[in-house]
Amino acid sequence: MYEAFAEEYAVHAEGGAYNALYDRPAVLGLAGDVSGKTVLDAACGPGFYAAELLRRGARVIGCDQSPTFVELARDRSGGRADLRVHDLSEPLDWVPDGSVDLVLMALAVHYLDDQVALLRELRRVLAPGGALVLSTEHPMTAWLRLGGSYFAEEPVEESLNDEADWPVRMWRRPLTSIVAQFREAGFLIEELLEPRPVPAMAERFPADYARLEECPAFIAFRLVPAPAR
Repeated sequence: MYEAFAEEYAVHAEGGAYNALYDRPAVLGLAGDVSGKTVLDAACGPGFYAAELLRRGARVIGCDQSPTFVELARDRSGGRADLRVHDLSEPLDWVPDGSVDLVLMALAVHYLDDQVALLRELRRVLAPGGALVLSTEHPMTAWLRLGGSYFAEEPVEESLNDEADWPVRMWRRPLTSIVAQFREAGFLIEELLEPRPVPAMAERFPADYARLEECPAFIAFRLVPAPAR
């Protein structure tokens, strides 16, 4: 979906309120200390997370369905990350079992039709003691924007940007269903975060800061594999 506007999105996301000053600080905070760890950046986009993970001492592998995103991410990471074009609806057959210390997936899980299958695949590649950190749209935000029943579970087609034609297709689901999918895929929630905007947003994007101080736009989780029964 992003391929048609990948370069525009990369410019927008680099310093944008919701990306640079909201989602990235939250997700990287949940990731914790990554020095010396192998991190899979699933749906790496234009490489903002990959570059920061490398800066923090991680070994980074990653993928995205958009060839343009992958090229941008390779450039941004200086060729130090193993990044490739891959559709996350397909198995990660190039990643061995138990080979990854951390999976990071920012604002991407809601695009997948079979999210449980993806989550199970991410669980497969995690090493013992590993974790999955992911963010997605907060279901309350989706309900406020789209209306209807908060409990609706359905794909929605809309533009990612009110000021540009960036068409995407994503799933809206209530929090109960999101959590049930984690459980079905074999994960437990170690931490749930409804992010607050960083103080710098108040100066650069005061309207966005005020809005996010009243209602979260995204929700983030740190998940760990459930013990075998």
